[in-house]
Amino acid sequence: MTSVSDSKLTPVDGVGARLRAAREERRMTLRELADATKISVGALEALEENDTERLPGGIFTRAFVRAYAAEVGLDPESMTRDFVDRAPEFSASGSEQVLDRTGKHDLYRSQQRMAGTVLKLALVGAPLAALLLFVGMRDARTLETPPVAPSGGDPATLELTSAPAPTVRPRPVPVGPPVIDTPVAERPLSLVLQPTGDCWVSLTIDGDLVFSRVMRRGEQEPYEAENEIVLNIGDAGTFGFVLNTRNGRSLGGAGEVVTARITPDNYRSYIAP
Repeated sequence: MTSVSDSKLTPVDGVGARLRAAREERRMTLRELADATKISVGALEALEENDTERLPGGIFTRAFVRAYAAEVGLDPESMTRDFVDRAPEFSASGSEQVLDRTGKHDLYRSQQRMAGTVLKLALVGAPLAALLLFVGMRDARTLETPPVAPSGGDPATLELTSAPAPTVRPRPVPVGPPVIDTPVAERPLSLVLQPTGDCWVSLTIDGDLVFSRVMRRGEQEPYEAENEIVLNIGDAGTFGFVLNTRNGRSLGGAGEVVTARITPDNYRSYIAP
C-alpha cells in the first residue's frame, strides 16, 4: 500500500485534513471508505473536520483513526499519535479519567438515593410509632380498671355471681417500615456478540480491552464479566447481542456510533422487552 507524499500532508494541516487529502488522492468517497472500514459516514466526516464533539472518545476514536489511516495508505500509529497530541482527552490516560469521573458520579447518585430512602422511612415510621404507643397505653388503662360490683340485691346471689372477665383486646402487631424490593445484582454477566451485519466493535471487560476490530455478519463470540462490560459500536443498526441468555435491545439506528456500559446493577435495562 503506497504512502501519500509527506510534502502534501504536513502536521500543520491537522490530522483531519491529512486524512481527507489521502482519501481524495486515492479518489475514494466517504461512502466507499465507510464500506471498507465499517465506520459510519458521520464519524468519518467528524474525523476529517477535527470535530471531537461528534466522536465517541477514548480507545474507540483512536481505533477509527488507525482504520482510516491504514485504508488510505498512511501510517496508523503515527497518525494516532498526532491525533492524541492535538486532542489529549482521547489518550489512554484521558479515557481512564473519564471512567473514574463516571464511577464517582454513579457512587454520588447512589448515596443520594440511599439518603432519600432513609428519610422517607423515618417520616413514615415516626407517626406509626406514635400510633402504636397510644393504642398500647389505652389498652393498659382498660386492663387496670377493676370491675364495679352491682348495688343491692340478694347477698347469696352476689356470692354466686362471678365478676365478668375483663375484655382483652388483641394488641396490633407492630408494622415495620415498608420492604423495598431491590433487584439482586447478577454475577457473572454472560454476553454473546452476534452482529447482523459487518460493523466495528470494541469490547472492554472489567477494565481490560478484549478486542477492537470489524465483526462480520454471522459471527458469535461468548464472554463473561464480573463487574463491567463496555461496548463501543460503529454501526448500532447492524449490531446484536444476547445478555444473560436473553436477547439484548437495540442500541441505536443504522450508522449510529454508540457506547454502552453494562453492569450487574443496570443490565436489565439492556434486555429487549
